[in-house]
Amino acid sequence: MSSLILLLSLGGCQIVQSLLNNPEAALADADAKLKAGDLAGATAVYEEAVKKSPTNVDVASGAAYAKVLGGDFASADAYLAAAEATAAERVGEVKLRRAFVAMEAGDLDKVKEYAAGSALPAGQLIAGEAELADGNRDAAKALFEAAKADPGQVGTTASTYLELMADANPLVAGLSEAQALWALGQRRIAVRSVEDLVKAYADSREDGGDQLLLWAGRAAAVGETAIAYSLLDSITVPPAGQGWRVQATRAIATCVDGEGVKCLELFEAIRPGAPADGYIDARATAALAIAESDPTTARSLVDGMQGDAVARAYAAIGDKAAAAGAAVDPVLKSQFGG
Repeated sequence: MSSLILLLSLGGCQIVQSLLNNPEAALADADAKLKAGDLAGATAVYEEAVKKSPTNVDVASGAAYAKVLGGDFASADAYLAAAEATAAERVGEVKLRRAFVAMEAGDLDKVKEYAAGSALPAGQLIAGEAELADGNRDAAKALFEAAKADPGQVGTTASTYLELMADANPLVAGLSEAQALWALGQRRIAVRSVEDLVKAYADSREDGGDQLLLWAGRAAAVGETAIAYSLLDSITVPPAGQGWRVQATRAIATCVDGEGVKCLELFEAIRPGAPADGYIDARATAALAIAESDPTTARSLVDGMQGDAVARAYAAIGDKAAAAGAAVDPVLKSQFGG
């Protein structure tokens, strides 16, 4: 489970749920605006509410969430910090949300501090990832051991890290660090470290093909096409039902390499055998990767398609009107002016 998923599940959804149960009219108004996609309106209501109740955890969380959506991480953390001192039994929630804000801001030292300080399983997982990314394997192991007691996905993810770290092959064990870097948003660094690691993993694990394909897609998306091709070439038999993804990943890498015509041809060739949602996401991924270098091809990749990934690609091209028209999520649509 990536930390971005945790950010959405523990940041957004819990905040929205807490607001639904809050009797204050101002928060109900902000919640309604947020659900309707009016980020600016919701932010204004939250800002007024936080002036009146700066130590209210729900108010601070809502205001911080809105600020994160708007990219203002300093203000988001300030709101949460003001509420932390009097949060009592909810202090763990506040610290964990501060860790998410720090992650979005790229401050791994703060991620460690707040996530570990939360004493929550999700926080221990995130702190373990940050320690592992810094090469502090003993500290990471202790945090993952604590987190694995969680009965859900957090515990499963922590156990997976521990299994990788304990592998007798140091290359396989090293894959855990690359995974942590990716989860923390250090994507290009993760990809550049992973080629030999994931190949070693594939030599000894049944799901090796899945990992090769996963990391090839990641490499292509961040522009490391040589690594993407190398990993794809190591897949002798595609994972069941994933032959189209192998070809889609090659198409993405071809786009990134500046071969727009060939890129479009490759995508058209795989259209009949690809699932609709996955196919759209793959084209949107390619478009997003080349939005600045080749906006014409990027637009051709997503022309006429719908979805939040498509909207982000249009936004990267600079066409906010098309982005708003393609977006499904109301908050995202609002951000693009829809």
